[in-house]
Amino acid sequence: MERLPTNSCSLKNVAFLETTDTGRQALSEFTIISAHNTRGIFCRAPSKLATFLVSSVLAMVIGGATTPTTQDDLNRTVSALQKRYSGIRDLRMDFIQTYKTPCRGPRTETGILYLKRPGMMRWEYRSPAEKLFVSDGKNIFFYLPEERQVQRTSVKDSRDQRLPFLFLLGKGNLKKDFSKVEWESAERPFFPGNRVINAFPKKTIDEFLRVLMEFDPGLFQLQRVTIFDIDGSSSEFVFTNIKENTGLASQIFSFRMPPGVEVIGTNADSN
Repeated sequence: MERLPTNSCSLKNVAFLETTDTGRQALSEFTIISAHNTRGIFCRAPSKLATFLVSSVLAMVIGGATTPTTQDDLNRTVSALQKRYSGIRDLRMDFIQTYKTPCRGPRTETGILYLKRPGMMRWEYRSPAEKLFVSDGKNIFFYLPEERQVQRTSVKDSRDQRLPFLFLLGKGNLKKDFSKVEWESAERPFFPGNRVINAFPKKTIDEFLRVLMEFDPGLFQLQRVTIFDIDGSSSEFVFTNIKENTGLASQIFSFRMPPGVEVIGTNADSN
């Protein structure tokens, strides 16, 4: 792949959402990627297209909520989430994505995420700047209209596909792809009443320290995912207005190259 200019960055994962107070305020009214430049959010050093979203916990009982603490509770939750998302054909949801690093302030962006089997994604960034990240399951295109630039790569050359977002489409396995899953006790849920768990990926998967996942314990629906990287950065995604199995057309996951744009990267898969 060609070297990107200093004001850009090589295409990597699909967004990892990260929300701060700013994002929380914006929400009260859906990776993929773990580092940015001054304009792009899907950027980072060696990484790959992220695909996934993960886990949730069962903890509501008739008459009120209880705090799950046993390993049996956790195992049942992981199994229930795995089973639920294995039946999802497509998803459409609004997202707030915030990215933080140890040396920079938080950056928050919003948009709409579309997912469809098998492994197709479309991230439409609406604010503060319009951007488009599209994958047909084989290739990835990241379009920056303000820069008249398209970053292109193949899915097989990007980030491991078993983590976060493709999990929502039944891809990946919480028990096989993670070395440990445990309840999160210190982190307060973004949405009151939700439960939170931490999943620690196997060292062979990628450079993440852990993935925090928040879910609705009644619906077993993931509503927030935060990715913590080994470099100290984190990306949080908060999802609202979630719609499942609406019959999304495959055409929206095909990218049409705009005329007159600079194309960076030649590793697209033609098979």
